[in-house]
Amino acid sequence: LAWRTRAFWRSEGAEGGGAAALMAEEEAAATVAGAGAGRRLDPLVLLRNCTIAKKKVRIQDDILDFDGQHWHRDTKCGFRLSPADACIDIGSVWYMLKEVSGDKPYTQDVARKRGFKFIGVASRGDLCDYLVGHNETCRGLVLEVLEGRKRPLDDRADDPLAPKRRSSVVGKAAVAKVGVDVVAVVRSGSAKDFKITDLCYADVQERVRPVKDLDMLARCPGRMVPNADLILKIAQDEVNNWNSRRRDEQPERVARTKQPFIGELEGMLAEDKGANPIILVPCSKLAPVNLLNALQFLQEGEYFKTDAEHTKFFESTRKEFVEVVRNVRGRMWTFEVRDSAKNFTKSQWLRVVAVITDGSDWQFVGWPFRTVVDLFTSTKGVFFRENGTLTPLHVRDWAVSILEMQPLQFQHRYAEVRDEFWVEVGNFLQSNRMKKFSNSTALAKVRVSTEKALPVL
Repeated sequence: LAWRTRAFWRSEGAEGGGAAALMAEEEAAATVAGAGAGRRLDPLVLLRNCTIAKKKVRIQDDILDFDGQHWHRDTKCGFRLSPADACIDIGSVWYMLKEVSGDKPYTQDVARKRGFKFIGVASRGDLCDYLVGHNETCRGLVLEVLEGRKRPLDDRADDPLAPKRRSSVVGKAAVAKVGVDVVAVVRSGSAKDFKITDLCYADVQERVRPVKDLDMLARCPGRMVPNADLILKIAQDEVNNWNSRRRDEQPERVARTKQPFIGELEGMLAEDKGANPIILVPCSKLAPVNLLNALQFLQEGEYFKTDAEHTKFFESTRKEFVEVVRNVRGRMWTFEVRDSAKNFTKSQWLRVVAVITDGSDWQFVGWPFRTVVDLFTSTKGVFFRENGTLTPLHVRDWAVSILEMQPLQFQHRYAEVRDEFWVEVGNFLQSNRMKKFSNSTALAKVRVSTEKALPVL
């Protein structure tokens, strides 16, 4: 009853005759005469005829309008992607033709988000030529279905919104009468504040309670509908208290569960498109990796030392930040590489994913952490050891990943060093980050070791 009621609520201003006309129109769309035999005309043929005649096919409330003939978007048509597959729904074919003909991006993700099945390039070309009239047939057509000799298998038998065909005119009249009664209840004076747009099928399905099978009601014309008054009263009460019930029935908040750091970043990006993750590098012209060579090294895998001119005018030649694009776990991410955290906001600190350190005692001054341990617990620490040098003793005590740089003449090895860096960052993004930020204290100069590490002979 609920899904039939929704169909009548969409017919704004329709009376009892309008409801019966809607049912008759659906019946006419199902049995259009074909070659004088009264056979069912496949919706794929209707789409092809409209495309050739350059008539627009519109969709409203999941109903496709083929020049006055209405079909549900999930109705199976006479086309399948492969002999082993079932017939595809007409909505997916219509959406593919609409996107491709409009030069819009048509990918598997886009089709899935819209609720349609993706049609690959192997089948798409021949199908488009058939729909626009260039070819009279194409691979994947099921001629028995197109000619009306067979019906496609419909896996939507339990879908209440799927178009169902009735052969009993009296049964349709009975359904129409029930729909008109419910429309009268909705339009009563007690539902003045109710808006049709507030109601969707998911909401109705959430509140619906079975009273009696609608098919039985349609097949028993002339009999009293059991509990009809109760049904109308329930519909009246739900309409009157629609907004209040929606507030009262809000689902309880799910207890917070741990999620990986990359999930937190995705949530920040959903709220703000410019909230990219941040990587901090040393603000030093003598550091192995600084803002002057970070872009070329972290993205291209090419390493070079800054020339004398850029080193002399380091403060004026470097940018505020550079953007590095990297594929992390199957998704392209844009990272902001910065060398200064001055005037960082709380949201920016939450987006810091990695800190590249050179072991100096002043790099972390003023950062919102109690100790260096808290710093490298909240972010991923990385130390690049230059070729021919030893790792400082205090850096060995930090929770950082030590990556060995290669001699400058071995440029082909720097791509491997770059990949090692992104593997460390990717593993940290997949972990459950512990936030050890401090609102009351800030780091001062860290204690560095004056002892030199002994070389390994």
